[in-house]
Amino acid sequence: MSRPLAPVLAAAVLALPLGARGAEPLDMDLSRLGAPDARVWKAMDGTLSDADAALRANDAKVRFGILSSEMALAISSAILHPASTTGHSGFDFDLEAAYVGVHPSIIGSGATAASDWPTHALTPHELFLPAFHVRKALPFSFELGGRMIYLSQSSYFAAQVEGKWALNEGFDVLPDLAVRFAWTQLFGQRDWDLGVGDVDLMISKRWGVNAVTSFTPYAAARFSLVRASTSVIQYQPTTDVTQAMDTSAAFPRLSAGYYRTTVGLRMTAYAVSMAAEATYFGGSKYSGKADPTAAQYPSFRLNSSWGGAWKFGFEF
Repeated sequence: MSRPLAPVLAAAVLALPLGARGAEPLDMDLSRLGAPDARVWKAMDGTLSDADAALRANDAKVRFGILSSEMALAISSAILHPASTTGHSGFDFDLEAAYVGVHPSIIGSGATAASDWPTHALTPHELFLPAFHVRKALPFSFELGGRMIYLSQSSYFAAQVEGKWALNEGFDVLPDLAVRFAWTQLFGQRDWDLGVGDVDLMISKRWGVNAVTSFTPYAAARFSLVRASTSVIQYQPTTDVTQAMDTSAAFPRLSAGYYRTTVGLRMTAYAVSMAAEATYFGGSKYSGKADPTAAQYPSFRLNSSWGGAWKFGFEF
């Protein structure tokens, strides 16, 4: 590169908005979902009727509801351990990865139609989520764990804390039974408050092959509660304070419950632990309001999806 040209290119790069030069392909601009409040649509276009403005606000809420639900179910997809604990003083350290399907679609019609996955440069149909997972057993068949999860090709990551209580474990004939609780929170998007709580009912049975190797099939019935909202988002850039207030709004709190099923198989040999599992979500309808207020959501439907996960770690 010639010396006279270098300062010009450097100045051009510095002049770009931070999002344009630093965003990853799956980073999102939530303002592209549209405003969730009819008041904002009328402030941006004074020719709109009340009905048209309300329709556009409802379309925006549907986009946000689908996006938040699919993202929450993706970041909380993996379990990758059976109903049994690691033992009275055991530890488990794992490297994990998961693939989870998502369904980007266009919501609305005409000039205001928009995708419910407003990504920077890539429209995803599945998400790749590598993770690091630690579990620690406690007395009385309790276990605590934590995950750090990264959304590949994005600036986003999630943190998960989990607890498990084995109601029954270690019997030769009876299967192991446990209840698992987890909370997963998304980070990396300053406007988006997204978390999901899980209550999982788990069953598994260990089968020894020889003195050092065992296989443990497991299954879980999973009940998930998604909680999502945003901070105030500006939908029309302006330096006028009054106009800025009229053209900004926050997505209200969404609370949505879903059910999914996970089945998997763990293999241990000496201290090495490996597992693979599949999670099926059969789709669901969120039952909202027929004529929602600014703080309410209309009905929307999630498509069914599959997810797969696997791990390699050390359990001792």
